[in-house]
Amino acid sequence: MAEAEQLIGSGPAAPFGRLFEDSVVAPEGQLDPTVLGRLFEAMPMRVTALDAGQRFVFANSETLAMLGKRSDEVVGHTVREVFGASVDERSKVFEAKLAKGEVVRWADWGVYANGQRRYVEHLYSPCFGPAGELIGYISFVRDTTDLKEREEALEARIAALNIAETVNTAIIKTSIDPIMVVDEDGLLIDLNPAAMATFGYSRAHAVGRPIADLIIPPHLRESHTQGMGRYTATGMSRILDQRITVDAQRSDGATIPIELTISEIRLPQRRVFTAHLRDLSSVRQAERQLEQQRERLHQAEKLSAMGSLLAGVAHELNNPLAILVAQSTLLMETASSDAQKRRAERIHAAAERSGRIVKSFLAMARQRPEKREPTSLNALVKASTEMLAYGLRTHGVELALDLDERLPAIVADQDFLGQVVANLIINAQHALAERPDPRRIVVSTRNEGRSAVLQVADNGPGVPAQLAERIFEPYFTTKPAGVGTGIGLSICKTVVESHGGTISHAAAPGGGAIFTVSLPAITGEQAEEPVPASPETDGLSILVVDDEADVREGLAEMLELLGHRVLPAQTAREALEGGGAEAADLVFVDLRMPGIDGLRFRDAVVARNPRLADRVIIMTGDAVEGPGAVERHGGEGRIPIMEKPFTLADVRDALTAFA
Repeated sequence: MAEAEQLIGSGPAAPFGRLFEDSVVAPEGQLDPTVLGRLFEAMPMRVTALDAGQRFVFANSETLAMLGKRSDEVVGHTVREVFGASVDERSKVFEAKLAKGEVVRWADWGVYANGQRRYVEHLYSPCFGPAGELIGYISFVRDTTDLKEREEALEARIAALNIAETVNTAIIKTSIDPIMVVDEDGLLIDLNPAAMATFGYSRAHAVGRPIADLIIPPHLRESHTQGMGRYTATGMSRILDQRITVDAQRSDGATIPIELTISEIRLPQRRVFTAHLRDLSSVRQAERQLEQQRERLHQAEKLSAMGSLLAGVAHELNNPLAILVAQSTLLMETASSDAQKRRAERIHAAAERSGRIVKSFLAMARQRPEKREPTSLNALVKASTEMLAYGLRTHGVELALDLDERLPAIVADQDFLGQVVANLIINAQHALAERPDPRRIVVSTRNEGRSAVLQVADNGPGVPAQLAERIFEPYFTTKPAGVGTGIGLSICKTVVESHGGTISHAAAPGGGAIFTVSLPAITGEQAEEPVPASPETDGLSILVVDDEADVREGLAEMLELLGHRVLPAQTAREALEGGGAEAADLVFVDLRMPGIDGLRFRDAVVARNPRLADRVIIMTGDAVEGPGAVERHGGEGRIPIMEKPFTLADVRDALTAFA
């Protein structure tokens, strides 16, 4: 190349292009110019020569073939005309360097005039005349488009692999589920942060150790070893690429349920196994809670069905009980001897007790808003113990009452607070179920000035100290499966606190448990019970309408005993057509009757006799739905109710408001 530059730089003053013509005779001692042209022609690259005006004076066959042109279409034309504007602009950038005698090299993509986009490596070598002036330059161009494209494709593939590896690494590291990689020998190669957190191992402690020693429980290790050996020998596996559920072991020895999927990855030198795991502990806990909720719902449905059945039975019992109470009352009032009176009193006491038990059951089944009124806590205790007495006796439980007669009254919803008393006694009974005799429950009340206090104590096993703080939590129970729902004490706490009181638990001396309920007492004027006015003893004409003859007649006799005149009627239609509605000063009517029921009868009576608007008393044995139906029918006005079975005292109280 140096010889070519020397030759070109020291040639005759003929134009630069003549050096490449066959007719030129070389000066003595210099290279034949035709040899120079043939040399460039034989080079496996594109060679061109340009004069100082950027006009081609020579182009070898490689150049012409690439351009698809003849020699006369290139020689004599400018770079812009032959190669296009982009190549021309690039060439002009190097003119200053070429003028200084510098050899310029560059490589880049370029779009030629024929539209081809090629990657070429350029070398420009300047040529000077005798006076040192730039007379042209020779360009050596090598087309490396194919090589560059392969190189770029390889770089892109490497970049994609790097990105994929980066993404895969990020996915593994950020996965919320554990991932572990194990080799053919069962040794742990890698694990992600989730696996370390789940199983309690650090990377330094876990990597390189047998996976069987790390997470497989001892009773499963033998089958794991056999499975790995069988797969290595035969290529057959029952769990590969299958989603299975097994137990796994943490570093602290605790066993947890996991979902496991194992996949094989074949590498050039070996194969590895990737295990994707999922801790199922929270899922199992949720499933248990859901099952418990289903069971509670099932129990609630059974209790609801039993409550409806009980309400129906109680309703049917109330009419005969009303007859028993009424007739025993009349027997007591009209007894001709002391012996007959005592016999009537025993019948009356049994009938009243039966009535209270039925009312207690109905109160527990009744769903209604709270109704707060002055209440005797002792009376609630007596009613609850009467209701539960038979069950306690049959289970061999001795019940003792120690009630303070000086106990102040409280303001309470009798139904809700009665449930609290009953539930505490039932809990004590359950606690004594597995205890030897004697089994004893003591229910006591005491006056603490501003509070009325109830205590229910038993001599059972008591509540374990570690569980004592949780016994008032919803759905927490110390009872065996199938015995309790875990909501009784929680409901007790809610009811007591809604009444402004407190409930607490303590261990009883010598064993057992004591539950204490403290409720605010009524003080001052609130504690004074109003003295009922004495009802008139005669002068009232009272219409009694009930399809049950014995109930109707029993009430009629009570009213007559109190000095009133009775207008009896079996049906509402009979009462309306017989003129009783117009003649009556007061009306007692049964709620549930065939044909016209009690509420529609009331409306008809008031339409005929407006002065009876607030003087119609509804009688009902349906203590669950009856009061609500009457209340809804009455709207803003209050319709008086007398529940069956009723005593002479109940009748007297009902008449007091109209005395």
